[in-house]
Amino acid sequence: MSEFVQYEVDNHVARITFNRPERLNAFTHEMGLAFRGALLDFDNDDDAWVGIITGTGRSFCAGRDIKAQVEAGEATLPRYSYEYNIFGIVDTDKPLIAAVNGFAIGLGWYITVGCDFRIAAESAQFGMAEIPTGLMGPYWFSAVESLPWCIGAELTLIGDRIDARRAYQHGLVNEVVADDQLLETAERWADRVLALPPQHVYRTKALMRSMRNMPDAPMLDREVEARTHLNALDDTMEAAVAFAEKRTPKFTGR
Repeated sequence: MSEFVQYEVDNHVARITFNRPERLNAFTHEMGLAFRGALLDFDNDDDAWVGIITGTGRSFCAGRDIKAQVEAGEATLPRYSYEYNIFGIVDTDKPLIAAVNGFAIGLGWYITVGCDFRIAAESAQFGMAEIPTGLMGPYWFSAVESLPWCIGAELTLIGDRIDARRAYQHGLVNEVVADDQLLETAERWADRVLALPPQHVYRTKALMRSMRNMPDAPMLDREVEARTHLNALDDTMEAAVAFAEKRTPKFTGR
């Protein structure tokens, strides 16, 4: 597999662990490929019935590695060449559980939302910092999660972080537990799934996914157009560089 993404299976439970704690498990292209590989292994493994995704150290996943992209002279990380959905994960009919420790920012939160069950440690913090760091905001988030418009605007446009309790309040996580009980609780949820006939779970989840309110093809075309426009702006690079340099950005509107 990869030093950055660990994969193991025990008693029908697959555990996928982000293992780049020195960078808060922020994603590089290499880490994205390793995560895809782990998810494909999970999806294709008949012995794996349910998956748990978590992170080592004090972060679940802090999003994309902005410092690495700035060092490479890129305003935005390129779209990965492999297929994944808007949550940054490979589609699977098998149930996934997010065991969120610490930061789940940007891609980290999308991965969380892409999971079927979400357990948050009390230390968990969620946020979508796309616009503040030079990317287009996740316009679909409010509709997919059935959030009130004003809450979706706060999280998507401003990029505010919220703690685990507020995430629970808005129905974004199933349970909030003490940090030292996180994996134990996630495994308990996995046991509840394992008590069910697996094929019934897979087929039902497949139908649930088909009913979810997701962007359609014309909307995705508009997204590509918007990204292309924004990626060419000076403000896009300025946002990323300012974040990496830990200073206030100076935007010009160009």
